[in-house]
Amino acid sequence: MYFKNGEACSARHLFSMMPTKDIITWTEMISGHARLGDCENAIKFFNKMQAEGHKLDKFSISNALSSCADMAALRQGEMIHSQVVKAGFEEDTCVCGCLVDMYAKNGDLKAAQLVFSMVSEPDLRCWNSMLGGYSNHGKVEEAIKLFNEVLKQGLKPDQVTFVSLLSACSHRGMIEEGNMYWNHMKRNGMKHGFKHYSCMVSLLCRAGLLNEAEVLIKEADFGEKNTTLWRILLSSCIVYRNFKLGVTAADKVLRLNVEDDATLILLSNLYAAAGRWDAVAEMRRKIKGTMSEKDPGLSWIEIAQKIHDFSSGDQSHKQVDDAKNELHRLQENMKEWETREISCA
Repeated sequence: MYFKNGEACSARHLFSMMPTKDIITWTEMISGHARLGDCENAIKFFNKMQAEGHKLDKFSISNALSSCADMAALRQGEMIHSQVVKAGFEEDTCVCGCLVDMYAKNGDLKAAQLVFSMVSEPDLRCWNSMLGGYSNHGKVEEAIKLFNEVLKQGLKPDQVTFVSLLSACSHRGMIEEGNMYWNHMKRNGMKHGFKHYSCMVSLLCRAGLLNEAEVLIKEADFGEKNTTLWRILLSSCIVYRNFKLGVTAADKVLRLNVEDDATLILLSNLYAAAGRWDAVAEMRRKIKGTMSEKDPGLSWIEIAQKIHDFSSGDQSHKQVDDAKNELHRLQENMKEWETREISCA
């Protein structure tokens, strides 16, 4: 009940007051934190459960692996994998699907492929995990080949399957293939969700088909009220110098949220591309005012078995200068690629 209401602290307090705790209670603490996105605590409770001598089950293992996947904690995931083998769950379809997902999201596609190849009868979730791994790491041909294998196996692809396929097509700029998978969903009575629209809008925008992207956004049931889709269009309007459509896209977002920082920044860049420096100055004043009132964002990454966390505006990390230099290098590379895209359009 507490986890369903987002009250993790209350759940932990109640848990600490319990005189005896069985595997079901421990698993609920792991899965509850995982559902709320508190992956660090999910893994902590998994480790505590083991330390107290409780026998692992596939539910606790699956939730712990999912947390390792979301947190990009490869070392912890590898340790759990060894426990999977010891506990005899290496052939469990659910656990194997989570292992494939964990390795794929951590960038270890070879390990993901190895686990996948050892599953005698993988279910759709397992296929989707492998397909998603290929898609996220630019292995488009492998993703398409795996999709065709799914069809050969007589499995019915679901919405998750097509998110991975459309995402792969978007990153590679494969318009024809993207339209084919989009229409495949229509023919089979599958409703396009937000992620599918996001991938298709991105695909059209990357190809410079901005008007087609606008039409697609308007076709979506949630399009007019979805800031993300309009923001994707706005971003591409900057690249392709479509000032009029860019202003329209920005207006759609700002009508819903007048203090949308990302949109204000993009609109400022659009004005700059058009040489409207008075408007740029006005946008920057608005951005400065809205951002000063908000809590800083937080992110983290695991490197060499150590988790590093970062927050917006924080200068206390001992490698902050190295991080800034690397971000500057990446920013320059992005500008170079943007210039190439425009020249090739």
